[in-house]
Amino acid sequence: MSENIIPLEKPTIESIYKQGFQTMLDQIVVIIANSVIFLIACAVLGITIIGIIAIPAVIGGFTESLIRAARGNKVEIGDFFKAGFNKFGTLLGAGILFMLGVGIGLICLIIPGIYLMVRWFFVSYLIVDKGVGVSEAFEKSGEMVSNIFWEVLAVFIINAVIESIGCSIGVGAILTTPFILLVSAHYYLGLSKEETVQPTLEEQDDAKNESE
Repeated sequence: MSENIIPLEKPTIESIYKQGFQTMLDQIVVIIANSVIFLIACAVLGITIIGIIAIPAVIGGFTESLIRAARGNKVEIGDFFKAGFNKFGTLLGAGILFMLGVGIGLICLIIPGIYLMVRWFFVSYLIVDKGVGVSEAFEKSGEMVSNIFWEVLAVFIINAVIESIGCSIGVGAILTTPFILLVSAHYYLGLSKEETVQPTLEEQDDAKNESE
């Protein structure tokens, strides 16, 4: 069985970053290729208003592919678009509410906005992974974070620093963007206490060949 697993006990900050790094290495070619496609797609869509509306679906699809990678499942190049656009309306609605809530919160002395960003940390993960609606995603994310707010805040800050470093060196975002999303995916799965022992990619291929 794969060593790339998520323990059923409560995840720690150290463990999720180690797991994120290992998952990145396990599927490095596909993850980087998808990262390039993702960043280019967001840049192109950001040119027009209609394109901006589609960005939450692209982000959601990319996130869903990294949740699969965190589970140890095989991910294909470019396969994340379908998952995101299948939940287009939900992701768009959640994205609008997120931006409004956080935006108003940041205007109100900044701290309320930071609080909401942390409380709603797992909204998109719940939508693309569990298929829940907008209100339920916000509610469940709040429940997941409620008892570990400061820990999630720490992860949020660390991820922000990592992404800032990646963006500051240009193409570094190709590596840092999927990495911090993988870290968050492992965190999400660990907090969900999901059974996560998964076969290696080779074992999945063998099983597929046997079934054929």
